[in-house]
Amino acid sequence: MPPLSPLTAFLLQRDHLLLPGTPPLTLHRICFDAAAFTPACFAAHDMALPASLQRAAPKRLGEFLAGRLAAREALRPFGLAGYGVAIGSAREPLWPLGMEGSISHSQLAGLGVALCGVRPAQGGMGLDLEAWLGPEQGNQLWPGIVDEDEWGRLEAGARALGLDRARGLTLVFSAKESLFKALHPRVGRYFDFLDARWLGMTAQSLTLELKVPLTPTLPAGWRCTLHWQPLAGGVLTSLLL
Repeated sequence: MPPLSPLTAFLLQRDHLLLPGTPPLTLHRICFDAAAFTPACFAAHDMALPASLQRAAPKRLGEFLAGRLAAREALRPFGLAGYGVAIGSAREPLWPLGMEGSISHSQLAGLGVALCGVRPAQGGMGLDLEAWLGPEQGNQLWPGIVDEDEWGRLEAGARALGLDRARGLTLVFSAKESLFKALHPRVGRYFDFLDARWLGMTAQSLTLELKVPLTPTLPAGWRCTLHWQPLAGGVLTSLLL
């Protein structure tokens, strides 16, 4: 089993976050310096560079490495730290048989952050990290994230949580990303942000509803509640089914 990767100029910190639940889920966090990445970082951390990423940009490679290092630590308690998490046809991580998990990474307040959670397979898991959108970004991006009704309700919904509309949009965007990650293994195909709507949000949760049927067991009107929490520079959402 690979040992813990040493801290380097690239890998700055390893720690954990606990997601509420019964039992709580441990997320493994890797903090990294994207500017310090070089291809040699893969060998330094005993990690193989996938052939499909040989021509990827350094930013993409650094994020991938950080995410897979987080996945290695998430699998370690199950005796699976040596398992190479491959890339699926939709670029999704392929977990060991009988396990499910989710990886997300982002630049938060100038620091690279990657998170991974893994557990024995249940109904699906989705995690997403997003840096807060600014007002101008929100005004440009909202039509691809929410419909007009959602956008119209968002200012008041976000204000009730102490957020501006752009940060409220960031929260909904992240929640829909977590929904996609949790459901994709069951649906087996791409579906869009506009295939789900947000219904309500509280200081710790957000409820989504499918607008279209995805499978016979995921009909239009199916609902789920996600957990969210602010982090320095952004937001984390999670869906544990």
